[in-house]
Amino acid sequence: MFLSIGEVLIDMISEFDSLENANVFQKFFGGSPGNIAVNLARQNIESYILSTIGRDQFGLFIKNYLKKKGVNTSFLFEKEDVNTDIVFVNKSKKTPEFKAYRSSSINLEIPDIDLSNFKIIHISSWAISETTQFEKILQLVKKAKSKNIIIGFDPNYRTVLWHNKYSIIEVLKIFGPYIDIIKPSLDDAENIFGNANIDNFKKLGIKNIIFTLGEKGAIIYNKNYNISLSSYKTNVIDVTGAGDAVWSGIYIGLINNLNIVESVKLGLAFAAEKLKYTGAIAPLDNWKNIKNKYVR
Repeated sequence: MFLSIGEVLIDMISEFDSLENANVFQKFFGGSPGNIAVNLARQNIESYILSTIGRDQFGLFIKNYLKKKGVNTSFLFEKEDVNTDIVFVNKSKKTPEFKAYRSSSINLEIPDIDLSNFKIIHISSWAISETTQFEKILQLVKKAKSKNIIIGFDPNYRTVLWHNKYSIIEVLKIFGPYIDIIKPSLDDAENIFGNANIDNFKKLGIKNIIFTLGEKGAIIYNKNYNISLSSYKTNVIDVTGAGDAVWSGIYIGLINNLNIVESVKLGLAFAAEKLKYTGAIAPLDNWKNIKNKYVR
């Protein structure tokens, strides 16, 4: 079983080059933890989302979408006093612009969960961007580690989204000993540390660092490996959700007993397939077929 913790939201994606000049947007299901949960559910993995939505039209759309895609919504909480998050983003072949309107993702419910059957828990930086949420999730993570559950943390940090009394670097230092996998991008590293140097992450006590380099692939660093992998991309239509596809392939690999290198290769293959489609969720084939198509 897989549990994804963090934001689910509405992505409003423009067909224009910049948000400033855009006047037409198309609605998509969004939010990195939700995207990953959907991708795993579509590979017949029992997948749960822990998140909060407003009791509004967009929240209903998200709830129905997740159910339709096979994600268990037992931990998806509806609240009257919040609005479902909306993010405006431009369709782009590079890092897109975005403008986020947050309400539900800084009002997450973090209940006491029976973790007995979970193999992996994924956490986004949005989930811990608010102080109380961070403190509750930290307790959940400590409980999970006592059960040998794999913890993945997505450091998709942006200053404008941060509402935590602790800085992101302080959070990483606290979280580091409990994290099995962290997947910073070049943009994430630049936003957290002011430079895109993997050495900054090596000091945090994290078991596996997967440093994604966009079209140049990724670096895997742990006590046994320090290797570079090439990207498998062939056709880029939209980069939205590419990082989520990498995460999805990594988790699917680990759940199916691939090692970390094989799992990251699968993640890069998932991203190559996703890049051919607009929006974060793409009609991805069975993971074995994707692996056979790209990974040698």
